[in-house]
Amino acid sequence: MPTPATLVVLLAGSLTSGERADVFAHAKRRDIELVAPRPTPPSPYPPYRPDVVWDLEGRLDEARTLAASLDEESALATLAALERSIARAPELPQSSFLMAERHRIEAELRRHQPGEQERVLALTALANALEGRRAAAFGDGETAPPVEGSRVRFRVTDLGPRDTLEIDGDRGTAERDIAPGMHHARVLRNEELVWAGYVDLTEGRALEQRLGVPAVIPCSAEDFGQVEATGRTPRPETGVACPRWLAVRRSLGGLEVADCSRNQCGAFTPLPHENKAAGAPLPGWAGVAIAGAATAATIIGVLWATGSLDADKPPDRTVFVYRGLQ
Repeated sequence: MPTPATLVVLLAGSLTSGERADVFAHAKRRDIELVAPRPTPPSPYPPYRPDVVWDLEGRLDEARTLAASLDEESALATLAALERSIARAPELPQSSFLMAERHRIEAELRRHQPGEQERVLALTALANALEGRRAAAFGDGETAPPVEGSRVRFRVTDLGPRDTLEIDGDRGTAERDIAPGMHHARVLRNEELVWAGYVDLTEGRALEQRLGVPAVIPCSAEDFGQVEATGRTPRPETGVACPRWLAVRRSLGGLEVADCSRNQCGAFTPLPHENKAAGAPLPGWAGVAIAGAATAATIIGVLWATGSLDADKPPDRTVFVYRGLQ
């Protein structure tokens, strides 16, 4: 039974019919069944939406105006709805700052109300945890304890090797000391958002949490990421999980192929040219490659397609990614 291997094409433009025949003839001689990279699931988060940000900032201004005009009931109702709206848009990089400002407006609104001092301190502490303690304005009676006096150790346990954790807008490691309270977190993989939300961190104990960050699908386009192919061997990104894949590039002498297993790749070797036409039709996805221009042996992207060797119908979804000249 042929061994399956994922085909990753590291060149600009489409393979010619002769090149496609060469690649598949090479695989057949080595008893390899070539398949295309598996599709990467679409992001569950929408792209950055300026209109949503403008709406949230406008409602913050509305709440300030209502509070200043002593319409406290309407201001509190606006702030309550605003808190829910901000929490429903965790993909926004400034979400923590919007939420902190919302808490500060309510704290200022309640500051002069009788019996509300405990609530004022709690709101101020929440805002300080999200964005840090602000310098007190002249005459400000804020008496919330400084956030520097209390910290919790927080560690995320389900980050991948290419994932970056962002807490309240600050990028850092998967483990860090932060102020207790509610925090906004985002996880980016190759600068693409893969998880966002709010996490509640309790004071006084070390915290380990699984955020529910989606794992990279082995042998998907996301798994391969951006492979460099200008040296003797392909240099994939850290953490490739695909058990076996073939990298193909074009050099001055023609196509070259390298055999890879996860992050380990052999050297590129010239691909023998087939003088006769292929006897069997090739799958439709085999002719798909990155659009663009590049010099010989220069990678500008990675093939991103669906399908398999057995399929002779067009792929369900094809995505092209241009990463620029290396």
